Order: sequence, then C-alpha cells, then structure tokens
Amino acid sequence: MTTRQEQILIHLYGQMGLGNSYEMLYETTQDGIADAIGISRGQVSIEIRRLEEKGFVYHLLRHATDSPKRTRAHRMCYRLNALGMLTVKDILACGEGVA
Repeated sequence: MTTRQEQILIHLYGQMGLGNSYEMLYETTQDGIADAIGISRGQVSIEIRRLEEKGFVYHLLRHATDSPKRTRAHRMCYRLNALGMLTVKDILACGEGVA
C-alpha cells in the first residue's frame, strides 16, 4: 500500500514532460492532484508542503489548462525535481504503487 505522499509523487511523475513555460496541465494543481488520487484538496496541500520541505517537488505559477473551473488566473502547479523522480523510480521498481 502506498502513502499519500507516494501517490502524489507517482501522479506527478505521470505528468512529467507535459506543459510548457507558460501553461501546465490542471492535473498538476492541488485540485487536479486531489481529483486524480481521490483525497481532499486540504490533504493535498498538507502533503505537498511536506514534499516541498523534503525537496521532492517544487511549484511554479502557471496557467492551468483543461481546468474544469475555466479560470484564466495563474495557479500553483507542481513538478518533481531530480530527487522526486529518483524516489518515484525506486517506488515503482519495488512494485509499490502498482495496482
């Protein structure tokens, strides 16, 4: 069984390479992460903050494309850094997080 932090890391790993310097996918926002892994946005906020403190993810202010809210405002979008990518590869290699 994976932890919430592992679920978030695995989800963000699946979003790598998508987006550009101006826009990123809705799935990389706290709302998008919450929708994708089935936890509350508040819990995502807590876990993302912990992941940032550990140095696994970082945030960018970008337009979120495909947002169901259709807002034009910039939103915090999250990406894995090198340590986060290595961690996800280790999780997947161990068979954790794979249904």
